[in-house]
Amino acid sequence: MPDSVEVGAYYVVSEALTNATKHARASVVKVGVEAEGANLHLSIRDDGIGGADAAKGSGLIGLTDRVEALGGPLTVVSPPGQATSLQAELPLSG
Repeated sequence: MPDSVEVGAYYVVSEALTNATKHARASVVKVGVEAEGANLHLSIRDDGIGGADAAKGSGLIGLTDRVEALGGPLTVVSPPGQATSLQAELPLSG
């Protein structure tokens, strides 16, 4: 796996775990990592309070920028009062 993809994946998972601890008040976080075809798929889901909003802080903006710089999309679903789910796809072409 290219170094840029490994570093990007580490950053995404690390930031998502930090956010779940600091902001979401989550008690459980599930992390999934799967290399499939030309992409590395990351999924992080917590059981926290939701309401994550990129407009309210730089953490999600930084994640989005990092994933997009590697050529992939980042999707965050975080309705207030419900779990937060983050999905990232990183092209393995690095």
